[in-house]
Amino acid sequence: IDETLNSDAISMSMNIGGQKRKVGVSDTIKITNENVRDVDIGLYVSEKFDLKLDKYITKINLTTPTIGTKTYNYNNKQNVKTEVLAKNMGQSSMVIEYKIIITNEGAIPGYARKIVDYLPEDVNFSTELNKDWYLSENGNIYNTSLADKIIKPGETKELTLVLTKKINSTGLLSNSAEIYESYNEQGMPDMDSTEANKMESEDDYSKADILLSVVTGGEIAMYTGLIVIVIAMLGVGIIIIKKKVLPKKM
Repeated sequence: IDETLNSDAISMSMNIGGQKRKVGVSDTIKITNENVRDVDIGLYVSEKFDLKLDKYITKINLTTPTIGTKTYNYNNKQNVKTEVLAKNMGQSSMVIEYKIIITNEGAIPGYARKIVDYLPEDVNFSTELNKDWYLSENGNIYNTSLADKIIKPGETKELTLVLTKKINSTGLLSNSAEIYESYNEQGMPDMDSTEANKMESEDDYSKADILLSVVTGGEIAMYTGLIVIVIAMLGVGIIIIKKKVLPKKM
């Protein structure tokens, strides 16, 4: 068809109803006392690129003067509680193991080239415990071990991070991570997230919280009292059985 009678649409971004949307826009079409035919436009559903990050707590090794070291295993939880005796505050520590899972929820294969963990205050990072992580001058830690590992649609990749902390006070220990840099061969941006912007509402950002609290003396006394009562009841039951039940059988 003659180029003067043929109009092709191009892809553009346009503000529609206060929202930025991708639209198909044609060339300017001039109509002067005539009909214009063959205004063609081709449409297709664009494939989406979408990487999601989830952060979990998998294990805590708690060390106190009273119990020594005890391991608490968690099945990928994002909110846990750790308690220590008031007298052990400042003399206790914990080793926290986190799991970071990156999932491709889109239709385009891609790469999570760099992951950032926003290291909280009063938490210690060791390169000996984290061979694939490195500490930056800005106080954040980064991981690039997945840079060359393709994540296909529906697939996941996992990272492990181990941090240590001395327990000096109660409160909430919140640790977050985010996809800092991603890539796909089509050059498509993530459909619902912007990299490294610390937006908690986006699915490339996730955090895991530990509530540090004190076991009070009242709670200890209550638990001790319950144990004593249970043991006493068992003892009385055994005595009754010996005195009343066993002689009859004999």
